[in-house]
Amino acid sequence: MDSSSDWRFKTHLANLPIYFEYQKDKISDTDAIKGTYLENYKNIWDLYITDSTCKKTELASKTGSEAETEFIKGNAVFFQNGSWEYDAITKGGLKDKDLGMLPIYIGVGDEANQGLCTGTENYWCINEEASDDDKAATEDFINWCVTSKTGTEAMANEMSFVIPFKKAKESSNIFVKIDNELTKDGKTPVSWNFTTMPSEDWKDGVGAALTQYAAGTGKWDAVKKAFVDGWKTEKEKAAE
Repeated sequence: MDSSSDWRFKTHLANLPIYFEYQKDKISDTDAIKGTYLENYKNIWDLYITDSTCKKTELASKTGSEAETEFIKGNAVFFQNGSWEYDAITKGGLKDKDLGMLPIYIGVGDEANQGLCTGTENYWCINEEASDDDKAATEDFINWCVTSKTGTEAMANEMSFVIPFKKAKESSNIFVKIDNELTKDGKTPVSWNFTTMPSEDWKDGVGAALTQYAAGTGKWDAVKKAFVDGWKTEKEKAAE
């Protein structure tokens, strides 16, 4: 739960109760999250911290690289992370045959048809203050990256990126392949709703409450307060 790793739980894992609440209420954003599925969030978090490689009280100082190393060495069977992790763990010695990827099930929705959590919060942008020549050159370079043989091979093979363009080379990343197979089989991906999260302060508040709960110095009610009340407070700040 140190800063190198807590984003996995205060952002990616926290997305699950948000996603299912949005689905239930047929919305795509809200100024006042209800916390409908926070008990399900608690259940998956309890599973994580109870069946971990370390004591709950040690989580505050454990880093992302430690989790990665434990997974590579076989000390941990499960490691919540994304397709971007492929390069590091295969360089660490794991082979495609050693790897798989599962949806995160929290006891909500049609789990038999649930796919992986899939999305992005990152975008390529061109600075509007740049010169017209620099803007044009940037557009040409981006286009080259996702259409040329050299560019798409570099992105697919060397960077293990997902390239959602018709002429792009298929990724060699096993995690991307698994996601494609699940989608092809009709599984519904769980969308990322990170851009609707109110702020980094909201995430930090949830992360701190999760850490204290795990260590036994805080109650789950504090997590709910950080999640629900913190959401409303941060959304109001953003609207000012």
